[in-house]
Amino acid sequence: MATPPPPQQGAAPQNPYGMPPQQGAAAQHNPYAMPQQPPPQGAPYGNPYAAYQQQPQQAGQPGYACRFCGAQPAAPGTVRGHQGLLVMMRFLSTHGPFCRDCGTSIVRDMSTKTLWQGWWGPASLFITPLTVLINLVPRSAFRKLAPPVGGFRPPLDPGKPLWQRPPALIIATPMVLVALSIVALVVIGAATS
Repeated sequence: MATPPPPQQGAAPQNPYGMPPQQGAAAQHNPYAMPQQPPPQGAPYGNPYAAYQQQPQQAGQPGYACRFCGAQPAAPGTVRGHQGLLVMMRFLSTHGPFCRDCGTSIVRDMSTKTLWQGWWGPASLFITPLTVLINLVPRSAFRKLAPPVGGFRPPLDPGKPLWQRPPALIIATPMVLVALSIVALVVIGAATS
């Protein structure tokens, strides 16, 4: 195996795999070289994502477009759902921005499915009402928006309100009966004491 010759005194080290030295104008122009720019202060390697980052915008301002229909104004929000299974459970979510109509439609659909499918597990008895209550936050943000305009397709139909949908009524009936039975037990207990 051959070893490279030792470097000479006073000579700059050379790269054996580098390009041979060139003379004249060709020595100054490298078509593959990147322009040298100093890194910005506070970031030693620069920020390669600076071109893709945008300043945060206020909800309802132009710049947010609905995820489903492309209409404006739109507000960011996350609508949540829950499915209780006998042993396991599933947590669902849909992230936006949504316009007023699409956001209202998503909130009503996810809440209806949660009221229908959310109770079928021991922990789900507590998680389901919390999920429906959490959806009130994005619902109020969507209700404050102006009617949607523009977009590449019509907005989703909000449909009937939550308490006029059959799955929600099916679940609401046992809840009302349980509440009435608790009130009856309290009244009977107070009458016997």
